[in-house]
Amino acid sequence: MDEEKAMTSSSTDLMESQEEAVALAEPEPPAPRRRMIIPSLWVLLSTIIIVGVVILVVVSSVAGYWIQNIQLGINQSPTPLPVTTLDVQRTALYAGLDMTVINAQYAPVFPDDNIHFGPATLRLNMRVANHSGEQARVLYYTIAHLLIPAQKPIMPSNVYLSDGPKSGSSETGWIDFAVPKGLNLDTLALQLGSTVTNEALVTIPFKGAFDPGRYANKVSHPNATINYYYYGHTLIYHLSSVEVRYAYQGVQCKTGQQFYVLNFQVDNGSGQDVTPGFGFDYLRLVVNGYSQPPIDNTLPATFKNGARGVSGRVVFAAPAGMRTLTIGFLPQTGGVQQNTDVGI
Repeated sequence: MDEEKAMTSSSTDLMESQEEAVALAEPEPPAPRRRMIIPSLWVLLSTIIIVGVVILVVVSSVAGYWIQNIQLGINQSPTPLPVTTLDVQRTALYAGLDMTVINAQYAPVFPDDNIHFGPATLRLNMRVANHSGEQARVLYYTIAHLLIPAQKPIMPSNVYLSDGPKSGSSETGWIDFAVPKGLNLDTLALQLGSTVTNEALVTIPFKGAFDPGRYANKVSHPNATINYYYYGHTLIYHLSSVEVRYAYQGVQCKTGQQFYVLNFQVDNGSGQDVTPGFGFDYLRLVVNGYSQPPIDNTLPATFKNGARGVSGRVVFAAPAGMRTLTIGFLPQTGGVQQNTDVGI
């Protein structure tokens, strides 16, 4: 009996040991980790898509609003600026150029001028013509100034003109000045001429008294004849005309001076060629007892035998307003200078 019990107990223990061994041999089922990751990825992806859609909608709305405003701005005409205009139509001669102030315009700004130095802008619409036959070079920032009563002259803030039209041509453009508010255009004037180089100044008032003739060229015809004796030979100089100018070869004269252009025709009946040299060598203008040389000359150095009416000019810079010119011919072989007075 006891043996049976022992055998039964051993069998039981053996079976339990085998079950435990089988249990240990079989692997445990994996944890449900993959099932948890996949739903999380779907949630994250969905969130990103939703946020992207929201951002796209917001950006599209803002861009559409901007485009609509730009199109409205393009279609709308700009609001016109208030412009006060004064008709001037006055002309004066400067540096051999006819300078015409067509009109003066006053406005806060002008659309075609992006340079603004003051609360308002005064624009002078100009016409510049070159009838002189000479080329001029004009630096408007230096020679143009706006005159306002009780204020210092104002230089241009911007210029839309070339430095000088070619001979026989003209051009239009404008000169802008930065000015204070509340200007009375009737009291203004344009001043032309460089004070730095002491040029003779030209003033064009927009209203009131104005005499453009004071700046114009003047021509006289003295028809004087001067015999010049050179080493026993005689040259006959016919002074056909004298031009009195404020400008020569595009250059404005100095303050208090004018240019005197003496136009000669020379005959040589001496029987041989005569070479007195160029006009710089022997022609002088006597001013206050001083014999000053010319600044320009086109007379030849040699006059051929039998030549008649050989043309040339001699130019002097001298005090303005002279009515009598004393023309001097220097002696070639010593002696006294030959002076001749000519009324102009």
